Amino acid sequence: KAAEVSDPYERMVYVAAFAVSAYASSYSRAGNKPFNPLLGETYECIREDKGFRFLAEQVSHHPPISACHAESRNFIFWQEARVKTKFWGKSMEFQPLGKVHLLFPNSGDTYVWNKVTTCVHNLFSGQRWVDQYGELHISNNQITCKLTFAKTSYWSSKRHEVLGTVYDENGKSIRNLFGKWSEALYCGVPPSAKCIWRAGTLPP
Repeated sequence: KAAEVSDPYERMVYVAAFAVSAYASSYSRAGNKPFNPLLGETYECIREDKGFRFLAEQVSHHPPISACHAESRNFIFWQEARVKTKFWGKSMEFQPLGKVHLLFPNSGDTYVWNKVTTCVHNLFSGQRWVDQYGELHISNNQITCKLTFAKTSYWSSKRHEVLGTVYDENGKSIRNLFGKWSEALYCGVPPSAKCIWRAGTLPP
């Protein structure tokens, strides 16, 4: 959808929604063992129905680093992922290093962003749950977007909250974004805000 939009600020809004959407499935997968690929192991996904193909490979064992590449006629996407871990006794923090890249061949626009910290709580007892927090910065030439993922606290009702702003080349705020990484992202000011993305239901 972002590739079809001509307005650069509107396009950034859709790219921001795409960046946020990557976290939605982690909400229901917190209790499961993460992927642990072997060196040289690959994963390939060809979706002719959706018009894209995706390839990932484990390119380093120590430290563990994965790389992936996806392309369609509308976009080219690539990412390298290395994770720094911190163990806190009952929880474990995963700090991703490396960048995510997105290119739209039609416009030549390239977007680059980082990933936020993921924390898995109650590792050994009780119900496991996952939290995402930190700042995600997307840049495309002079246009930028800053998304803040709020850290969940026991005394606050703000679970999974994301707040964001799209800025022009002079640092002026052009679009406001808000929502939850586990549910949906909106653009504008409530109650007239427009829903840009909503999490789909997971397959059985």
